Amino acid sequence: MSHKRNPLSVALVGLGRVAENHLQAIRFWEKKGELILVAVVEPLEDIRAKKLQAAGYHRDIPGFSRIEDMLQEVVPDICAVTCPSGSHFTLAEQVLQAGCHLFMEKPFTLDLDEADQLIELAESKKLKIAVGHIFRYMLTIRELQADLSAGIFGRVLHAAVIVRWGHDQAYYDQADWRGSWNEDGGALMNQTVHALDLMSYLCMSLPVTAAAEIARLRHDIEAEDFGLGIFRLDNGALLSVEGTTAGPSENKEASIFMQTENGTIRASICKGKLSFKVLDKDDRSQGRKYIRRSLNNMRLRYGLRGLNQIKNPHTAIYDDLITAIREDKEPLASGIGGRDAVAMVLSLYQAARKRQTVSFPPAERKITQQEIR
Repeated sequence: MSHKRNPLSVALVGLGRVAENHLQAIRFWEKKGELILVAVVEPLEDIRAKKLQAAGYHRDIPGFSRIEDMLQEVVPDICAVTCPSGSHFTLAEQVLQAGCHLFMEKPFTLDLDEADQLIELAESKKLKIAVGHIFRYMLTIRELQADLSAGIFGRVLHAAVIVRWGHDQAYYDQADWRGSWNEDGGALMNQTVHALDLMSYLCMSLPVTAAAEIARLRHDIEAEDFGLGIFRLDNGALLSVEGTTAGPSENKEASIFMQTENGTIRASICKGKLSFKVLDKDDRSQGRKYIRRSLNNMRLRYGLRGLNQIKNPHTAIYDDLITAIREDKEPLASGIGGRDAVAMVLSLYQAARKRQTVSFPPAERKITQQEIR
């Protein structure tokens, strides 16, 4: 990136848990001369001060209680929205109407019609939408996808994804919207949508059909804390998914598996530790090759000191969004990809409610409240 151009201004809307990753990423790109934080929106002034100070901001950053108040005084180049899922459409529409590029945390929306409205609005105003699907930006993923796309691995035969992201009841009790149908959804929509987006990206395919079972095994919430699903993809491959928050919170795990004609891919994060294995058609290990390629690409992009951002994929998402704005192209995790990931979850919900295999895209374009047996 060149440092001879003016930085893009950013406003952060919402200062919850994930906002800490945003602030860290924005600070990194501020030091590179690519971004500048110009406003935050958070009703509680003490939280604003605490989060900004913890992120290393010692200058005066304007703070606002509502996005409407901010947009009357500050219209940044980029608005990053980290608020509860049920508020995404209303906030995103205001951001785009004001002429700001949008960085929306997952899930993009809870309603496919609303997602399409936002995508069309952005296109009409020549604005970019990036969705916080962090798995696309993790170590080795883009290098793997490039080789899968080039046909080096041959055809994808079948794949599997597991998200065992345990939470206790206190997690859900923090706010009424957590685990509700109207404002959140369950383990599939909140925790597993990341992984479904990743598998669609790696498999280069969307579903044709979906089948599912969901259950509430442990928590006092409306939606599911456990879901199982299987997709038939439009390239002929089968994709299975397990998503749950019912396990222990100290043993979080997310893993993927892909069997192709010419190789096997396994990757996982368990207790914060990464495991990555790639075997070619002769069972020779290729994992280190991909790690070296990925680290080298990061070093060239961020510099040696930038390698400490490896645990914060939001840094890469901002990088991608900056490039998309500067070069007028789509971000890697775009609004269209965000909509498709939500559609995958909605198809699982529809299949579970009807207790039958359903077609994709789902006929039910938003979450339909259902009783869980």
